[in-house]
Amino acid sequence: MVEGIRRIDETHWEVPIGYKPGMRVPGIIYVDDILIKDIEKQSVDQVANTATLPGIIRASLAMPDIHTGYGFPIGGVAAMDLKEGVVSPGGVGYDIN
Repeated sequence: MVEGIRRIDETHWEVPIGYKPGMRVPGIIYVDDILIKDIEKQSVDQVANTATLPGIIRASLAMPDIHTGYGFPIGGVAAMDLKEGVVSPGGVGYDIN
């Protein structure tokens, strides 16, 4: 398990504000006891990176298929404020065209 994250309940883990400087919101990772054992530190770091983006709303989320991507983790989700937020190609993926 990655150091610095904390269990919220049976299927939710928090990447707290402060895990990485500049986080605007916490990260929430949706995994169970089996999946948390194999989670990659780099993918958790990417959840934290996503939480630093301008205009992010409520939380940087990661679904059970979380693994390391380019900027955003694969399985990452973030909602952005329409006026203050950003569009991040890393959140969409580089394999679309």
